[in-house]
Amino acid sequence: MKTIITVAPTGAWPTKKDNPNIPITPQEIADDVYECYKAGASIAHIHVRDDEGKGTMDKAKFEETVRLIKERCDIVINCTTSGELGADNERRQEHLKTIRPEIASYDCGSMNWQHNAVFLNTPQFLEELGMTMQEYGIKPEIEIFDAGMIYNALYYVKKGILKEPLH
Repeated sequence: MKTIITVAPTGAWPTKKDNPNIPITPQEIADDVYECYKAGASIAHIHVRDDEGKGTMDKAKFEETVRLIKERCDIVINCTTSGELGADNERRQEHLKTIRPEIASYDCGSMNWQHNAVFLNTPQFLEELGMTMQEYGIKPEIEIFDAGMIYNALYYVKKGILKEPLH
């Protein structure tokens, strides 16, 4: 059996205050990904931050981060679609259209997040995202945070929004 190691160096919310070693800038993220690649990671799940260290879906930050990573290694890129609470549907997808990562996150439903916000993934967004991924040849990384999201994923398979095999 083969093992696939995914590195998620930044994540959605940790800050330098939480851990001074969290990479925040595109260069810091690229450096961490490269070190993990050398240690055996084959996929990099990418979140990016704004200049204040907050999660963002800024297309330019994604493009710079991915460019810096690809200059150093051939790791598979998995871009998040959920790095900024309150981002509209287009902002959550625009980086996919220019970067065309091999994989991107597909969060199969809405949920309460960190006891202070709702992480919103409307049916309209999930349909748009699935079609964008098909159009640009991006494999969905289906993320399940509760049992109901399994049913959502199966529903979108039946509708043709998600294609098998599922990942």
